[in-house]
Amino acid sequence: MLLKISIALLGCAAIAAAVPECLFAQPLRYAPESGSRFAYRFEIIVDGDDETITYKGVTKYTVNSAKDDQLRLTYHGGLSESKQSKGRQAPLGRRFGPPSIPRPFSRPTFAGKVTTTNQITLSSQGEVLAMTGDSQLPFLLGNVSLMPFETLPEEETKSWVIDSGVSITKNEPSGRMGGRFGPLDPFGRGDNAPKDVRAAGEVTKYAIRGEQDGRVQVSKSYQLTMPANDKNQTYEMTGSGSWTFARTASLPDAIDIQYKLVVNDGNTTVTVPIHVKYDRIAVEELDRMEAEAKRIAEERAMAAKQAKEEAERPLTEEELATAIADLQSGDDEKVQAKLEALAKKSVADPSPKVAAAIEAHIEHEDKKLRSAAHNALVRWAPDYKVVQDLKKAYGGFGTVKSTDREVDALTPLYVGQIVQFQEHGSFWFPGEIVSLNADKSVVVRRRAGSSRTVTVKRRNVQLAPNELPQPNKPASVSDAPMAATATNSVRTWSDATGRFKIEANLLRVADGGAVLKRTDGREVTVPVKKLSTADQAYLKAWEAALNADNPFEP
Repeated sequence: MLLKISIALLGCAAIAAAVPECLFAQPLRYAPESGSRFAYRFEIIVDGDDETITYKGVTKYTVNSAKDDQLRLTYHGGLSESKQSKGRQAPLGRRFGPPSIPRPFSRPTFAGKVTTTNQITLSSQGEVLAMTGDSQLPFLLGNVSLMPFETLPEEETKSWVIDSGVSITKNEPSGRMGGRFGPLDPFGRGDNAPKDVRAAGEVTKYAIRGEQDGRVQVSKSYQLTMPANDKNQTYEMTGSGSWTFARTASLPDAIDIQYKLVVNDGNTTVTVPIHVKYDRIAVEELDRMEAEAKRIAEERAMAAKQAKEEAERPLTEEELATAIADLQSGDDEKVQAKLEALAKKSVADPSPKVAAAIEAHIEHEDKKLRSAAHNALVRWAPDYKVVQDLKKAYGGFGTVKSTDREVDALTPLYVGQIVQFQEHGSFWFPGEIVSLNADKSVVVRRRAGSSRTVTVKRRNVQLAPNELPQPNKPASVSDAPMAATATNSVRTWSDATGRFKIEANLLRVADGGAVLKRTDGREVTVPVKKLSTADQAYLKAWEAALNADNPFEP
């Protein structure tokens, strides 16, 4: 079962400080200057049984204000995820079993894995007072934007302990901050799952080992525990390593810590080693990085602009003649190269002659050349592009734009016809008619190879665009298989003048004309507007009756 978890501190963290030693003149405090910038280079390695997951990136901070023992920071950054398989094969007989990376941590929806922006308010001791935005990472690592900031002691001391009660809650957003987890879900999910609160404990111990060149070396140990639970997954996380504080900058400087995450699920236990490292980037290096990033961005923008200008530049008469000659050369390599070059163009007024020369290769026996012809023709034949876009849209499972081509009881349909239909709600989906029922309902099948069929009323069906090819269209709709007739009753029909009458039954109405079958078997089409007022009223009443809701239909 995928858990939806948020972590909140229960009560204030208890800081158990050892007897102060006059090791330093001032206690450790976060106190960067207002308007300053700082950044960290992260590397996190998750060592699973069958794959190694690495998170790398740079996180940047701007100090918006620093006063009243509070820091207001803007965070911007994110870590990119990469995976490398270890190429291990499962032992014989172990075809199924627990994954090396537990499912709650392998979800794609973790904001820390993409570039995001957070607004953070910290106390000078590192307590998270407020936060907007999300930068959660998997594996209970919390928000990457908060990871550098450890909780500092109230006074100068050599060692201190943060002992926190923790609630692990399904869909219980916290009203308080929760250390590096912040107010959000450490599994990267939203707030829509059922609530289920379970207790846990979190203890972090720190001990100062020394100071050199203004850098305070601190050892850190961490433990997160949950009571055993037979019905739900439980988590344990332990870790130890070193954390460095830069006294001159009044900022975190580096960390190197090894964690071990243990997931217990019934009789299954999965252990995940995690190595977390970050280093503060010097201001000079950060300036160089940003300048280089700006230079690369400008070069890419210039290259994109030049490529766009070249793509939109019309071909000269000489270039047009050369293109057509190459396409008609019979040399496959020359044709391939020219097709690929033409596929990069997007001229405002494409040449029909070039389009015709491209189209000659659209059914080529060589798959690669055929694909190149398709890519080029999309650029040089607007009508071809429209058809291809429609074929793609109506060949998939996704929704399509409403055509507003309504289908009523008199609209001729046929089996195999590609249409759009509504099953539930207001969205239109591409479908293919499977059969036409006597009650005028339509059985349709979703496209993209689906075997599922649904029965819908005609008002929930619309015709596809005219430009969409209909491979199953019969020579005439009356020849279509299972095409239901409108009525089998013979009646007297009269024209508007009352001078002409025939005995016939109505087959259908199409393109503004009533198709009638005379008693001698011949079919005639009479424009509806030329029929008598009574006959036109009959058609309207009959259509309304056929299109009416069936009160006995569930």
